[in-house]
Amino acid sequence: MEPVLLNTKLHRPPLPAALVPRPRLTMRLLEGLQHKATFITAPAGYGKSTLAGAWVQQTGLPVGWLSLDAGDNDISRFWHYAASAIDRVCQGFVQRVTPHLESLTPGSYEPFLVPFLNELNGMQGQLAFVLDDYHVIRDPNIHASLAFLLDYLPAHVHLYVTSREEVPFGKARQFSRGWAVQLDADDLRFDAQEAAELLRLQEGMGDCPQGQLELLVRRTEGWATGLKLAALSMGKTKPEPFMQDLSGDSSRIGQYLLEEVFESLEPSAQAFLTKCSILQRLCGPLCQAVSGDADSRTKLEQFARAGLFLIPLDAHKEWFRFHQLFADFLQRRWLEREPGEVREAYKAAASWCAEHGFKEDAVDYYLAGRHFSEAIGLLEQMKAIMVKREFSTLRHWLSLIPVAILWEHRYLYFSYILSLLWDNEPLLAESYLQSAEERFRASSGAWTQEERHRFLGNLYYLRNSKATQYDIDVVKGLEYIRLSLRYSPEGPDLLLAPPHMPLSPSIFRSYNGKRGKHLPREVADPFFRSMIEFLTPTGVHDTALVCYGELLYERNELEEAEEHFKLGLQENVHSRHQPEKVYLPAYLYLSRISRARGDRQGAEQWLEAAGKKAADNRAAGVLLFVEAEMAGLRLELGDASAAIKWKNKYALGAHDPVSIFQLFPYSFLVRVLMGEERYEEAWALSDRLLAMAVKGHRPMDALELQVLQALLGHKLGKTEMAVLTLEQALKYAEPDEYIRVFADRGKPVAELLMAYIRMRRKGHVRENEGPSLHFVQRVLSCFGETAPGTGKSADGFDRLERLLTKRELAIFRCMMEGMDNQAIADALTIGMGTLKTHVNHIYGKLQVKNRIEAIRRGKEMLE
Repeated sequence: MEPVLLNTKLHRPPLPAALVPRPRLTMRLLEGLQHKATFITAPAGYGKSTLAGAWVQQTGLPVGWLSLDAGDNDISRFWHYAASAIDRVCQGFVQRVTPHLESLTPGSYEPFLVPFLNELNGMQGQLAFVLDDYHVIRDPNIHASLAFLLDYLPAHVHLYVTSREEVPFGKARQFSRGWAVQLDADDLRFDAQEAAELLRLQEGMGDCPQGQLELLVRRTEGWATGLKLAALSMGKTKPEPFMQDLSGDSSRIGQYLLEEVFESLEPSAQAFLTKCSILQRLCGPLCQAVSGDADSRTKLEQFARAGLFLIPLDAHKEWFRFHQLFADFLQRRWLEREPGEVREAYKAAASWCAEHGFKEDAVDYYLAGRHFSEAIGLLEQMKAIMVKREFSTLRHWLSLIPVAILWEHRYLYFSYILSLLWDNEPLLAESYLQSAEERFRASSGAWTQEERHRFLGNLYYLRNSKATQYDIDVVKGLEYIRLSLRYSPEGPDLLLAPPHMPLSPSIFRSYNGKRGKHLPREVADPFFRSMIEFLTPTGVHDTALVCYGELLYERNELEEAEEHFKLGLQENVHSRHQPEKVYLPAYLYLSRISRARGDRQGAEQWLEAAGKKAADNRAAGVLLFVEAEMAGLRLELGDASAAIKWKNKYALGAHDPVSIFQLFPYSFLVRVLMGEERYEEAWALSDRLLAMAVKGHRPMDALELQVLQALLGHKLGKTEMAVLTLEQALKYAEPDEYIRVFADRGKPVAELLMAYIRMRRKGHVRENEGPSLHFVQRVLSCFGETAPGTGKSADGFDRLERLLTKRELAIFRCMMEGMDNQAIADALTIGMGTLKTHVNHIYGKLQVKNRIEAIRRGKEMLE
């Protein structure tokens, strides 16, 4: 039955039979087709949804409709529904954007919205999209994502938003640029003519005298719901005394009219409506479970026909919802009089939902009624499938449970902390972690050893998550991983609902690093080995195996890397949830290993295997990466045709908006543009991508882009700039021993490396700011036959660099240039005494007695 509930949100609610035509307003909505957005903003009961629905019915355009509720305050759920709504009028839309849905996390919406916008941009003809009841959305991440959407919305797509409140994103900017149309309460008020038509269409209402009609419009201020309530009340009493009682502001009038309508109902009807008012959505069987009335379905249909603020949600009229005004009125009234009954009604609703497969609704109802033990019991049942849930929903649920109760179920307490970390709340998570540590010190003496170990295993697991994710401290993370393994070798005991990440051709490159904060061998190797050991009991160690394999590959340790990739693929066979996130990078890097060994046929075979695997498990998103890698093999041979075909197939352009998760395809696009000799466009795109990579803590991607920029600089005739750019990349790569990022770009990089060595030998580069020539030589040695001859000069300079300190090497260069001591001291801003000390050290290391012999010895080494 869950798909029915999903579909009801995507249908325009049926219009009332007694619909008043309002051409002056529908014309305003039609005007919205000349703008990006139209905002219909007014308090409850002004007919916003009805107006939008009537316009949709009249316009004849394809319109996606999404009726929002409070449960949509999760960015993943919100945009999943939004995509589904558009899919109803643009078939295939969801299928095309689904691979990107997983990238939606708080603070990270661009990876999804960029392809979402690109799909919209590719559509033909006008399209409208209605977000109804947007006021229920409180999540700032959703507000920010919608503002981003509006900034880049194609001209043929138009957003319509109905809300009780001003939307909290960028409206001023929209209006200042002429992008938006606004309808407010003043626009939506009924005039006397419209009010007369509304009253005429109400069952049991005769003609209303003009004087009374004008008074009614004044008293209700043209408020649609007020007029409708008045019509219902006037049908049961004389109009004159009723008019006299009708006074005050709209909220007071609304309360008065609701009471008038409610009190006129039979007691059985009052009881039924009151008990069902707690339900977000109503159907006959659910209402029967809550009210005990066996005739619930018939009653729902009767009340809907009578206009008692019951709105059908589907064409078959099986599901309904209350108008929020009426629901609020009934709930408030009931809670004031019988709070105990309200709690029991929530429990009955939850029990029915749990029994009929609506487990998420059941948790909501249990928590609303403060039935915490039942909610926790249901969460325990759902533990096995929580991996597929929106993690913001998990955080919301756990936040409603008192901390004291969470502490009684400590795996839930720690699960809540984990949800805070995933929701970008490290400070709040830290406060809960510290509280847990204090509680442990105070009370763990009474625990069993198993309880203490389980607690510490979870605690250190979360400490590792915070250290690596937010503090960017891998060393500390390694310490915590080891502690967690010691106390909980079977893995963490948590209610997992991890945020989804988009498909990526690299696991290691997704690591959140900071430029200049390195991961040297003595830290990285034990860290990854511990991670593999730690994750093996959980069955997800294939990720760690492939991630470590990528690091080994970057260090040019090809045999060990190959071993890890193949082992990762073996373990990946057992993965049921999105195995492509592991096998895609494994196959791609195995292909690169074959290419590095000069086996192009083997490289292609690995890529073909990846494509076949993707076809077998219907992972269409894999093809973009596999086809790019295949095109890259030909591009290296000077054939750009496949790369250009790839660019056109996936409609990538140099000026597209790009997210951090699209660095791979757009970095490859830089290479494609270079193959087309569009160097200026390639440079502008690479510059944008590099800034994004640095800001987004993606050091490996930043390195690759710097290498591409070095090649671009050379193509643009800016050789010195190219060499200096390459030097910066080498400087960042050396502490981590990253070699393949240079070697994979082939002979052009080797030539630049030789140019760099020549500049170093001539003293054109500051010695104390560059990488060691020993590292440069290591990189050059990986080019094999493609590398230009390095000659003895590079070897000699490498020996000099090993022999002398950086300061001594700088002084020795000056000596070889013929500079006297005073000139050297001035150039290097050092004292004469310090200079003479360094010079004597140089003589000793070169085994010479004076400057002439030292210079001769240096030339001999460099020849």
